[in-house]
Amino acid sequence: MEKKNNRSVYALILVIIVAFTAYEELHLRRYLFARYSPIADCLPNFLASLLLAFGYMVFKKPESNREIGRSILFLVAGLVLYEFIQLAMPHMVFDVKDIIASILGGLFAYGLIYVIRKPRGAGLS
Repeated sequence: MEKKNNRSVYALILVIIVAFTAYEELHLRRYLFARYSPIADCLPNFLASLLLAFGYMVFKKPESNREIGRSILFLVAGLVLYEFIQLAMPHMVFDVKDIIASILGGLFAYGLIYVIRKPRGAGLS
């Protein structure tokens, strides 16, 4: 029963992230660029880490913390690798802030998943 509830929570968070990503791409990003915000160009990388991590939690349904940690590590590594591949692609821009945003997004996703998976009442002694 607990796992089904967690899967529902992951699915709800995934829907919220997808909705915020759509809002960010359609409206918020232009606003942030107009205000010269430093997060305007790296926010999509942060959100990509969250989307991939929670999508994985909803569709793959991993059992162990080790499997979750390894999967998020590989998802983030893929995003970082893509950033380095952009060095060889014409009209693409390599940005260290994107790498940092991808790593932070992966850490945030892992932390949030850890809190959701933590047994109720654990650690309250």
